Amino acid sequence: MSVTGDNLSAQAIWDQIAQQKKRAADEARAQEAAKKAERDLIRESFAAREVQPEAMERIAAVVRRAVENGEKQALVLQFPSEWLPDSGRSLTTHDPNWHEKLDGFPRRAYDFYAKELAPRGFQLKGEVIDWPGGMPGDVGWYLTWQHPEEG
Repeated sequence: MSVTGDNLSAQAIWDQIAQQKKRAADEARAQEAAKKAERDLIRESFAAREVQPEAMERIAAVVRRAVENGEKQALVLQFPSEWLPDSGRSLTTHDPNWHEKLDGFPRRAYDFYAKELAPRGFQLKGEVIDWPGGMPGDVGWYLTWQHPEEG
């Protein structure tokens, strides 16, 4: 309802303000619902994902760049901690068996690491890499290589 000369009153103004607030709240709820649906779809797609045949070549390229930059680890996977069954709790508590709680694509990615990369001397380090608002954000999986003399 719009305030006009015919309905000009304090109540009409308050009614218009209430309608505007309701429209804004409805729009915000609709936008949040759309964002949540999109996040859920991305999460489902991530969970269903398979390790691709070219994974070893992609990992080699990432490791090569890290080595060229003098680094001893390379970020090979990053995703929201909320996508883990325990929301990353086993990583934040440094549980040595954190990988046993994995499912979906993270489980398949870990199995790929265990089968293909661990026998080649690599280690996998998982950690929460950011803390927005003091809460666990993204998880990063780092492939590391340590020289035997560095112990």
